[in-house]
Amino acid sequence: MTIFKGLETIVQRDFPLGPMTTFGVGGKAQYFVRPRTEDELRETIERCTRKKLAVHAIGRGSNVLVGDEGVTGAVIQLDPKAFGVIAIEEDLLRAGAAAPLANVVAEAARNSLSGVECLVGIPGSVGGGVRMNAGGAYGDIGETVERVKVMDAHGETFHREREDLAFGYRTSNVSARFILEAELRLLADSVSAINKRMKKVWISKKNSQPMSAATAGCAFKNPRGLSAGLLIDQAGLKGTAVGGAAVSRKHANFIIVKDKKKAKAADVLALIEQVRKAVKERFDVYLELEIEIWP
Repeated sequence: MTIFKGLETIVQRDFPLGPMTTFGVGGKAQYFVRPRTEDELRETIERCTRKKLAVHAIGRGSNVLVGDEGVTGAVIQLDPKAFGVIAIEEDLLRAGAAAPLANVVAEAARNSLSGVECLVGIPGSVGGGVRMNAGGAYGDIGETVERVKVMDAHGETFHREREDLAFGYRTSNVSARFILEAELRLLADSVSAINKRMKKVWISKKNSQPMSAATAGCAFKNPRGLSAGLLIDQAGLKGTAVGGAAVSRKHANFIIVKDKKKAKAADVLALIEQVRKAVKERFDVYLELEIEIWP
């Protein structure tokens, strides 16, 4: 491990990535690095750049499918403790990129701050949530983002301010390699009103989504003016299975892994292509992936 000499305490070789994702399947990372400070992250990036080693960022793995062959290069996950701190000053909530969205929602509610109830039930982290503008029918995180601290591919850190940020459907213009921290501007409200909205979002999701299943959320983006889930349902694909993967019977835009010990990432990939082909043939609509496929 010459490339990471001196960083052995934060680097592991041939690290299994499947357990790091909500799908629970997939191969190993050539190197798995968990920096505890910005300096360790910067040093890791610089060494990878010098050795021309690919760099991949992972949060809570709630929107990624790792291929069975694994990932070449370094997979970097910011240390959950060091980069997961949440602090509140009046109506501003500051959260490290590794902070779970669930913690952000809970902390905001405890402090009588509203604006992130739409994130209830989303298993990701702040960094990934900002990157893809996590949310749903009740809103998205981009509506609250005031400022984002990032580190680019050269190890330089800087802030992106509200007026320079743009958020769309499952996308943002935050392109820097690593998000380090986000500041959310929230609104004061009563704890009872906030909890009521949180309960409404949770019940809605529980009734319509396979919340307890091994899944990465919606597999496909909704085509403009259409529902991907409805298209898949109307194509008669609910319950369709390939190996250990299946289209959810509760919500057709969710692909679930039925048995993490037996299923392969290849099963999920094959099912994705089967669904795409069927929807294309039936409705002449090509479904764009919402989840990321590694490599």
